[in-house]
Amino acid sequence: ALFEDIDLKSGEGVIELTSPQRAPDGAFVPISFKTQKLKDEDDVIIKVHLVIDMNPSPYSGTFKFATNIDQIELATRIRLDAYSKVRVIAETKKGDYFMAANFVMGSGGCSAPPLGDVDEMLTNAGKMKIKVKNIEEKDGIAEAKIMISHPQFNGLQANPETTEMIQAYYVENIEVTYNDKIVMALKSDISISQDPTFRFNFPVDEGGDLKVTAKDTDGNVYSHFEKFVLQDNQLKIASQ
Repeated sequence: ALFEDIDLKSGEGVIELTSPQRAPDGAFVPISFKTQKLKDEDDVIIKVHLVIDMNPSPYSGTFKFATNIDQIELATRIRLDAYSKVRVIAETKKGDYFMAANFVMGSGGCSAPPLGDVDEMLTNAGKMKIKVKNIEEKDGIAEAKIMISHPQFNGLQANPETTEMIQAYYVENIEVTYNDKIVMALKSDISISQDPTFRFNFPVDEGGDLKVTAKDTDGNVYSHFEKFVLQDNQLKIASQ
């Protein structure tokens, strides 16, 4: 239904999804995926779609990545409303779609009450941290970890103190750039966990600015950046 007449091919050898077989906490389910270089050397993966079959809004997000990288890797945390297939679908520049899917046992994540004080969450919304780690075995590739404080209210949760339903309020767009070039972008829905965290790799050939810009459903725009220098093939924060 989501992809209509598109031929969803097997993702074997193209995209691999890692997830727990049983999730101890349906509100914070870790997942990760990585891609392999396509057999067609003239084609590249430009997007990865995230679908969670049994969530209230199954289409959970679209990730975009830098196209000058052989292997995409990303890890994050999702909410799981019920036992469900979780799917990642790689879309290529030439219009092919490759799908990997895992069945994950977990439930209650979409209606689980927020973790922490609601007023404090609202006060801290939009605060960010950026960490970068060099990948020794991959020249010219670094790993970024982006952490965003945000309650990610999805409209299905009750305030644990007042028992009133909390209005939806979540991050719906994220863009990460390095020297003004997009290395990761996400258009998402209600299935990303509270305090979104993303770990992904990106290409590096010189020092520069890694900037994160996020927009939530209330129209708030948040941004944060760190300046890095490249020394002996190692990316380091400029102030260090």
